Amino acid sequence: AAAAAASSSSKISFRYLDFGAIGGRGGVVRFFLLAHGLDFDETLYNPATEWPAVKKALVESGENPAGTMPIVTIDGAQLTQHIAIMREIAKRRGISASGDFASDAVADQYQAFRDAWVSAAFMGGDKAAFKKHVTEELQVFEGLYAKYATHDTYLAVGADGKPLWGDVALFALIRDLMLTGFVDLIALPPRLAKMVGALAADAAVAAWLASKVKT
Repeated sequence: AAAAAASSSSKISFRYLDFGAIGGRGGVVRFFLLAHGLDFDETLYNPATEWPAVKKALVESGENPAGTMPIVTIDGAQLTQHIAIMREIAKRRGISASGDFASDAVADQYQAFRDAWVSAAFMGGDKAAFKKHVTEELQVFEGLYAKYATHDTYLAVGADGKPLWGDVALFALIRDLMLTGFVDLIALPPRLAKMVGALAADAAVAAWLASKVKT
């Protein structure tokens, strides 16, 4: 049903910043689209040379008063805020029409964790303190998976059997943590390691990851 809905609807438009291998918030949405096999066009802006003017235009035109990306256009509707974007895509494409509490709970917990990573990695925050926090926070998520998971690999899956926004958000953040030296795959708690390994092995996700490997 999800595949039929996707094929009969217009292509999704995805706009974000070009951070290379780093995912960021937009990378979460990209992984969600890839994992669910949704066709989309991607427009990326250079953070240094293009983004300031684009941000100004978003605010001044009223297109996005918050002046943030990612921005997704689907079925003629423009969406902002990455977790809300994934929820709305799931609803519009028949992936999770009624929402999912477990995914919402993990996504809520994840938001502050991502903000703390941005501060430590890019804004001059205390890297040593954050690295200690990473270990503690990953155990929190391990506990949330133990409490709320409704699937043997993922926290929760949609009608297409693919992971929902809680899994994808945490997967993308863990990958960003790895790329910036804050955690290693072998240091992940078992439930999280299983989820990360499975999502990284998804064909479309794996292809994108492989495209970012430096040769």
